[in-house]
Amino acid sequence: MFLRVFFLIYCLCLHLNALELKSEYILYGLDFNASTIDSSITEDFKLYQFEKNRFHKSLTSSKLIQTLQKHGLEVNDKSKGIVHLTRHSKLDYTPLEDAIKQYYLHYFPKMHIQEIIFKQGSYIQALPDDYELIFKKSAYLYSRSNLQIISKKQKIRHFLSYEIKARLKLFKASHNINRGKILSQIDLSYEEVAFERLKGLPLQKVLTNRYRPKKRLASGKIIYLKDIEKLPLVVKNKRVNVRLVSGNVRLEFQAMSLQDGHIGDEISIKKHDGKRLKAKVIGTNLVEIQ
Repeated sequence: MFLRVFFLIYCLCLHLNALELKSEYILYGLDFNASTIDSSITEDFKLYQFEKNRFHKSLTSSKLIQTLQKHGLEVNDKSKGIVHLTRHSKLDYTPLEDAIKQYYLHYFPKMHIQEIIFKQGSYIQALPDDYELIFKKSAYLYSRSNLQIISKKQKIRHFLSYEIKARLKLFKASHNINRGKILSQIDLSYEEVAFERLKGLPLQKVLTNRYRPKKRLASGKIIYLKDIEKLPLVVKNKRVNVRLVSGNVRLEFQAMSLQDGHIGDEISIKKHDGKRLKAKVIGTNLVEIQ
């Protein structure tokens, strides 16, 4: 009975004192040592060494465990079979953070950026003196994207993934809005949302001119600039004032517009007697026939 209890206590102590092997480790040098797993190890030894041009390696936990056990170490495997090693440099990310913030704030001036998280796609010891950042096309619409760091002098190209944690104020439809309706402030709700992914540039400012949706806008959906258009000076199926100028003769009458029209456009109009004419848009609800 005593031996059984002693054995159970011994096994428990081994378990409590066992190294915990995790699934991911970040290295700032070339060597993956036993002390990387547990800093309390005094008699350290090497488990893996990176080549200078490599930055990522995946190892099977079974081989690591065998090596550790040969050195008399017990292991509690929490890695699920694979251990991922990522080599990071002590790169100062401040210039990159500033550049990314400037890039996003160009499109979203009122964006509140909380944090930028980086993940190197290639090992970067330091930023070149002549580096240039190239963002992925339409990266500003995504919270997760990647960029390239290019040096023409050193002829190198690094890849860097990032995630931006931010919040953004924009407008949503406060109710279902039919296509062609003239928008007013009661149609819009101004909300702050977590920035994740957008389908285009959203409406971020109060409308100072008259706009209408190009399609039906569903309640609660983000209003994108591509989905609305500035109301034309002349609206289809609305009455317009018509000026007729012929020499010294100047007449004015009303007609029905058969088309939308902006300044300078030639549109079709219909008189009260049903006759159709061509007229040029010269102002709000005002056309001219010459």
